[in-house]
Amino acid sequence: MKDDGFMKMIGSKLPPETELAVEMRCREVWACEDIEQIKAFCIDLMKNHARAEAVLSTAMMRVIELESKLSAIKLNKVKPRNPVKKFFRIF
Repeated sequence: MKDDGFMKMIGSKLPPETELAVEMRCREVWACEDIEQIKAFCIDLMKNHARAEAVLSTAMMRVIELESKLSAIKLNKVKPRNPVKKFFRIF
């Protein structure tokens, strides 16, 4: 499989704006002294992570499915149309 940038996208860094938003949220959690609020945040974080994981898994399965269909289509174009002609070409 050639690299079309999809895997690079998954492993790439976040945009600076997103990194800043995450950092601000992290500092907000560090500064929080209310354990119940931190627990609620953790629960929301785990649920959000599970949803994101399910979406990513579904998307990856779809990409794999489409790549296999594309490979099958390319393979059909390469096959000779008449196997008898190929047989007699050998002799």
